[in-house]
Amino acid sequence: MAVFNYKARDATGAIVSGSAEGSERRMVMQRLQAQGLSPIAVKEASSAGRSPLTKLGERAKGAKLFRSGSARSDDDTRKQSGSRREGTGLIVLKRLMELHSSGLPVGDSIRILSQRLNDREQKAIVQKLWRDLSEGATLAAAMTRQPRYFPGSISYVIEAGEATGNLAPILRKVIDYLEEKEAIRKKMIASMVYPAFICTVAVAVVILFMTVLLPQIQGMLERLGGELAWSARILIDGSALISKFGPFLLVGLIAAILGFQQWRRTDAGRQRTDQWLLRVPFLGKIFLFGDLFQVGNLISTLLESGINTTETLRLTERTVKNTELRKRFNVARSQVNEGLSIAQAFQRNQFMPDLAVDILTVGENTGNLAHSMGEITKGFRNELTDRLTRLTTLVSTGALIGAFVLVALIAMGIVTSVFQVSRTLS
Repeated sequence: MAVFNYKARDATGAIVSGSAEGSERRMVMQRLQAQGLSPIAVKEASSAGRSPLTKLGERAKGAKLFRSGSARSDDDTRKQSGSRREGTGLIVLKRLMELHSSGLPVGDSIRILSQRLNDREQKAIVQKLWRDLSEGATLAAAMTRQPRYFPGSISYVIEAGEATGNLAPILRKVIDYLEEKEAIRKKMIASMVYPAFICTVAVAVVILFMTVLLPQIQGMLERLGGELAWSARILIDGSALISKFGPFLLVGLIAAILGFQQWRRTDAGRQRTDQWLLRVPFLGKIFLFGDLFQVGNLISTLLESGINTTETLRLTERTVKNTELRKRFNVARSQVNEGLSIAQAFQRNQFMPDLAVDILTVGENTGNLAHSMGEITKGFRNELTDRLTRLTTLVSTGALIGAFVLVALIAMGIVTSVFQVSRTLS
């Protein structure tokens, strides 16, 4: 039987502490609840004097075992994801932050939210979190059970905050990051609404002209012995070409997409395509700064929470999505472990732009690396926002030009066809 030290709240709200024996942490928590106590923290006595980094490693192993060994894992949870669900997870984190920052422990905050929330989806999320916490899981491990709402990078940061006992500022940084990410996404969607509407109207007009109006004009001219104008002839020939080869092109395109997706799931395919993504003109920089923004934000957050450089780089490496960038980061991390500075390692492996490396060098020389990384992250965010704005402007302009060309071609076809009919009649 192991000995567990506990801290709990009694019926009057007073905090009591003590020790109890049990074969596992869950049994001790159930015994405390049966005695009318609300557990706040239950820790094995042998682990009380361990360092935060040791606890962080144990929690990481526990989270892995918890994810792989749980019998209630939902398959649809792992398959589905979306920005709307991440937005719901952000709302839950905000509510949790409001309660926890007021002095309430995380466990009690989750329990109260599971009883007070009115939204059905949010309530279900918090109830699952509370169920996992009551079974002895950490908050980070419970969040990994719901990847639709809490991305993996967020769970790693929460894990570090729990290990150091400094969760409140970590939660605040996580919320700020998710809000910035959501703001960028909404800005992109808003800028694409008008071009999408224009393109839809243009396509609808083309379909209406080619299926209803153009056949009538063509039949009238054939009866009168006239000819269609060149603009109308282009539309007819294009329509015939699409009707003849369109199904084959569609099937070939679908087969190519499915084959590409299967190839990308392989290690070699994923690595090759990630290399291509970084080299794509204009889009490559967007992918690059997107990953750098997340990496810089996570590094600055972990350093500010008291995690040392080695552990910070280890946790950050998991969150790099692009395999090519992750490979560069892994080599840089190994060089840092061998004694090289972070700025030099990033510069050798071309992981960050030269200006960012210069700022990192100043931060390392002055002993203020976390602040320097925060400043670099702001630069990455501004650069990402600027490039996304230019991308949406470029796409919007191209869509408007394409719609204008289609409508102009139809208008010319209608006008010249009407003139041709009038000429034939006269």
